[in-house]
Amino acid sequence: METQEKCPYCGNEEFIEGMQTAYGSVSPANEIISFKSQVLYHKICLNCGTVVKSYVKNPSALVKKKH
Repeated sequence: METQEKCPYCGNEEFIEGMQTAYGSVSPANEIISFKSQVLYHKICLNCGTVVKSYVKNPSALVKKKH
């Protein structure tokens, strides 16, 4: 069951998904050089512009595989 989310600042219920470009990707914090970076997405309130959520779509790709 999906619940309707509200902006914590203005109460608006309409959002847009934005994508951070260029060097705004996320990589594992414990690796100096990583080719596992993920695009960072933001859920943005259409009324006040607040970023209410930031996330990657495939977080498991950031985890180092065990051999």
